[in-house]
Amino acid sequence: MRRFVLGSAIALGTLSACGAAPPVATAGDAARANIALAELEQGRTLLIRKCGNCHQPPLPASQPIAQWPAKVGEMSARSKLEAGQRELIEQYLVVMAPH
Repeated sequence: MRRFVLGSAIALGTLSACGAAPPVATAGDAARANIALAELEQGRTLLIRKCGNCHQPPLPASQPIAQWPAKVGEMSARSKLEAGQRELIEQYLVVMAPH
């Protein structure tokens, strides 16, 4: 039993290290987008919590800025996002995507 638990913990740690975490928003990011830093932080937290339940949360750089609204819309029903949550996640991804 100990071997199984230890092996599972090692495997889980290895898997979680494979993906990079979405970048943390800074005051500069918020100022550039003219939005509150707290909103970007909420968007990131929701992205990790809601999207991370099924798969590795996407990184802002993984899609062109123009594609994020449709991508978030496509996934919002599956992840049971409320409208405000969807807006915060989309805002975070668009602001944090490379310009």
